[in-house]
Amino acid sequence: MGQCTDNKQDQQTDCFQSDPPHSTMTATAAELISFIHSTPTPFHLVTEAEKLLTNAGFSRLDEKDLWAANKLVVAGGKYFYNRNISTIVAFTVGDLYKPGGEFKIIGAHTDSPVLKVKPVSAKTAHGYVQVGVECYGGGLWHTWFDRDLTLAGCVVVKEGDGSFVRKLVNIKRPILRVPSLCIHLQSADERLTFAPNKETHMQPILSIVAADLNTEPNMSEDKRHCSQLLSLLCQEAEVRASADPGHGADIM
Repeated sequence: MGQCTDNKQDQQTDCFQSDPPHSTMTATAAELISFIHSTPTPFHLVTEAEKLLTNAGFSRLDEKDLWAANKLVVAGGKYFYNRNISTIVAFTVGDLYKPGGEFKIIGAHTDSPVLKVKPVSAKTAHGYVQVGVECYGGGLWHTWFDRDLTLAGCVVVKEGDGSFVRKLVNIKRPILRVPSLCIHLQSADERLTFAPNKETHMQPILSIVAADLNTEPNMSEDKRHCSQLLSLLCQEAEVRASADPGHGADIM
């Protein structure tokens, strides 16, 4: 924020003159919100961050290459690389940098508390299909109850030639819910001491009665995940039913 001058005569003209225009602040906030919406998981964040870095003149590196021997990193350069599409490292080299000189590091995390889909997620209870998950991070888990939830992450897809590729998915509609016990079935003390069991109470419902699934075509021979979950993932990834969400799918 700009500073006011001591001269009363100049105060009206100089006060806050260095503040950024309102339109610039609004545009920056809108860009931040758009970035947050497009990066629900570390995989999406790394992918979007790579686009921003490329547009800013950074060059992609591969950890498998010999950077020094092949002179891939030079003074004045700007570079980035990722590991497993979940971690990204970007750095610049000063024009006057010499080996042995100092360097500065700034770190941040790309993950956040979520419900992670288990490697074996097929689960049913009381006639409803559920998705087996585990709580990741120190989340405020009581806030996840009775809210519309969806699925995003990275799936592994088997290609026709036998190779495997990874695809990002982000289902932008509510498909899951973690229900809580209705209020008239709880005592006042139970409501005040609400403490859900993360292993048994946090398993979201796909909102589809198991009996209805019997009329659905079998989407996969893989029994680790219910066919409806695989169908949703494959529709989002635009592939046939051979995707494996075990690589890294989060519920949010």
